[in-house]
Amino acid sequence: MISFRRAIREIDKQMVVLLFLIVVIATVMARRNPFFLTLYNFEVMAQGFLFEALMALGMTLVIVSGGIDLSVGGVFPFAAILMALLLRNGINHFLAMPVVIAASAVVGLINNEMRRILNIPPMIVTMATLLTLRGLNLAITDGRVISRLPSAFVELSSTRILGLPIPMAVYLVAALLILILSKKQRALLHVYFVGGNPTSAALSGVKTERVYRMVYTLSSCLAGVAGILATMVYNSASSNFGQGIELRVITAVAIGGASLTKGGIGSIEGTILGSIFLAMIYNAFVMSGVSTYYQDVFTGVMLVIAVLLRSQVFRQESH
Repeated sequence: MISFRRAIREIDKQMVVLLFLIVVIATVMARRNPFFLTLYNFEVMAQGFLFEALMALGMTLVIVSGGIDLSVGGVFPFAAILMALLLRNGINHFLAMPVVIAASAVVGLINNEMRRILNIPPMIVTMATLLTLRGLNLAITDGRVISRLPSAFVELSSTRILGLPIPMAVYLVAALLILILSKKQRALLHVYFVGGNPTSAALSGVKTERVYRMVYTLSSCLAGVAGILATMVYNSASSNFGQGIELRVITAVAIGGASLTKGGIGSIEGTILGSIFLAMIYNAFVMSGVSTYYQDVFTGVMLVIAVLLRSQVFRQESH
C-alpha cells in the first residue's frame, strides 16, 4: 500500500495532464475531420514542428542545468545560410554538413565561455548571441534568399529511410539516443545534479563547468542540424528562417514539464510529448481554418500555463 502511494506521488502530474490533452485533441479533431488521424496527416504534423522538436531536445538539457539558450533562434538560420553558401561554392554536401555542425558547436562554446568568464546570466549571454547572429545573417545574405542549390542535396529531402523522410528519421534517432543516454549516461545524469544544486554537485566532485559546456554545445549543434535539414527541405536559406523559433522551442520544453525557474527538473520524454502537443495544436489550427497568426497567441498562453502548472506541482511536492 505504501509503495502504491509512493508510485502515485512520483507520477509527473503535468505529463498526465499533457497526455490527457493530447488524447482529447486527437478525439475531437478526428470527429470533426476524419483526415486528422491518417498517416499522411501525421507526417504533415511531424514535419510542421520538426525543427522545433529537434532543438527542444538540446534545450531541455540546458534548462535542466539551470540555464536557457535563446541563441538557437540565430544558430538555426545561420547554419542554413552557411550550408547553402558551401553548397553554392561547390562543396559536397557530405563534407559541408560536419563543417556547419562544427561552426554551430563553436557558437555554443562561445555562449558558455561568455557565461563563465563574464559571470553573466545565460539569458543575457544567449540573447546577445541571438541578436549578433541575426545581424550577421542579414549582412551575409543582404536580406536575400539563397536558392538554386545542387539537386543531389535537395533530393535527399525526398529520400526515405525505413519509410520515413530523412528529417524525421534524424529526429527520431536523436530523440531516442538522448532519451536513453539521459537515463543511463553519467554525464547527462550530472546535468540534473548540477541544475538542482550546482554547489553541492561541485563539492561532490562533479565538474560543473564541463556539464555546462556540454549542454550549450549540444544545444547549438542540434540547432545547426535543424538548419541543415531546413535547407534540405526548403531548397533555400534565408535570414528569415525560424522567426521566433526559440520561444516555440522553450514552450515545448516547458509544456513537457521542465521548470524555467528552477534547475534539475525536466525530462526528454516530457519534451517529446510537449512537441507532439504543439504539433497537434498547430495542425488543428490549419485544419480548422483558424488563422496561423493565432499560433503565437496560443504559444504565449501555453507558456504561462506551463510555468504556473509546474510551479503548482513543485509546491505540492514540497509539502
